[in-house]
Amino acid sequence: MDSHYDVIVIGGGPGGVAAAVRASQLGGKVALVEPHALGGFCMNRGCVPFVHMMEAAKHLFPLSPAKLMGIECKKKNLLTLQKRQDELISFMRMGIEGILKKNRVELFNNHGRLHGPGRVKLNGQVISASKVIIATGAQWVPMDMAIKESPRVVTSDFLLSHHEIPKRCLIMGEHGAHFLKIAQILISFGSDVSILTPYSSLLPYEDKPIRNRITKALERQGIKILTNTQVISTKEKKTGLQVDLNSDGKDTSIQVDMLISSRRRSMLQSIGLETVGLDPDVEFLSTNQRMECEAEGIYAVGDAAAPQERHYSHLASAGGVVAGENAMGMNSVLEERLVPRVTFTSPQIACVGLTKRQAKEKGYDVVVGTAPISMNPLGMIKDQQEGIVEVVADKRCGEILGVHIVAEAAAEMIGLALAFIQLEGTLEELARTPLPHPTLAESISEAARDALGRPLFIT
Repeated sequence: MDSHYDVIVIGGGPGGVAAAVRASQLGGKVALVEPHALGGFCMNRGCVPFVHMMEAAKHLFPLSPAKLMGIECKKKNLLTLQKRQDELISFMRMGIEGILKKNRVELFNNHGRLHGPGRVKLNGQVISASKVIIATGAQWVPMDMAIKESPRVVTSDFLLSHHEIPKRCLIMGEHGAHFLKIAQILISFGSDVSILTPYSSLLPYEDKPIRNRITKALERQGIKILTNTQVISTKEKKTGLQVDLNSDGKDTSIQVDMLISSRRRSMLQSIGLETVGLDPDVEFLSTNQRMECEAEGIYAVGDAAAPQERHYSHLASAGGVVAGENAMGMNSVLEERLVPRVTFTSPQIACVGLTKRQAKEKGYDVVVGTAPISMNPLGMIKDQQEGIVEVVADKRCGEILGVHIVAEAAAEMIGLALAFIQLEGTLEELARTPLPHPTLAESISEAARDALGRPLFIT
């Protein structure tokens, strides 16, 4: 006999959990279906474990501020790092289970597959609901046929369980920015690291000052960056893996111990989308601002509804809340312009709102202000040579349209910028905000003053 719910959520990552909890808070009878570990890609194989590794890596960077202060830490134990990592993630999963239980969300540890409108099949059982929310996350994309199967060709999952760091690594950085912190982690543990990208620069969708600053930081740390480069083929050699490349129109090759792919796409192919009239072969599901798909009664959130450059846990959670509310009869929307784009490199990258180019394309009379973190007192203490804050605003009325930051605490700083954009704050208001000293955040006000033509601390 079928069991009926108000909402069924397929996927137990940040988007699915947020959707299930919010729908339950609104009085819904909710089922969440997840065949694997709760927490999704981010918690188990993405941002959480790699931010943890990044925290360790910072102390090992050849140009670490700690070394400039006379403090050196050379000993490293990857087993200890991985053990703590596994313990933290296990604790977080337990927390999610507790949250679901507290909110009376029924958890099914099964593979869920759509079985027609409003129906989900779990092995031999079928459950039904008025609304279904797809939050299945992402999966690794199979390698191109030119790249032969080899134990030397891996994804970043390899680093979460392997107890030795390969000496020579080439990272294929095609989409998103996840691969940048992988490169920094590897080089801090002693690898010789190269990144290739088919584009003319890293992070081509961000403003030029942001791209240039993070590129300089990576190069200063010893990472080689190959732009306009693609893999042509691979060959196994006794001395390693030969990777044949085309770089700026010229053929070349490099020998490495590991070729690491960072390409992911939405996990949609085995969840029965065709039974509700949706195409299972799309890169991701298209939705409106209410997170509704083209099929009636179906919502999609997180990585299932976004290209890889927008695979962010906080975007998934925000979309999950919107989908959960609308599934329960509300009229909520997701404001994409308020979703920060964050990369947990060192220094971090955090951007929100429009870039200068995007603002001009939308017809704004644009004014831009910048404040180098190298001229910020705390930035000097932290040796933040490549850091910068850029503020993009409408010259006519002063409304802040975008803020872009490269700094050690950029992910924390961006919250202030997001609040100003959400509340339609102006350059004048931001310029007069007395932020604490000495902090990196005070450079946000200085960038606003620079846009107004009256900087105080920029020479």
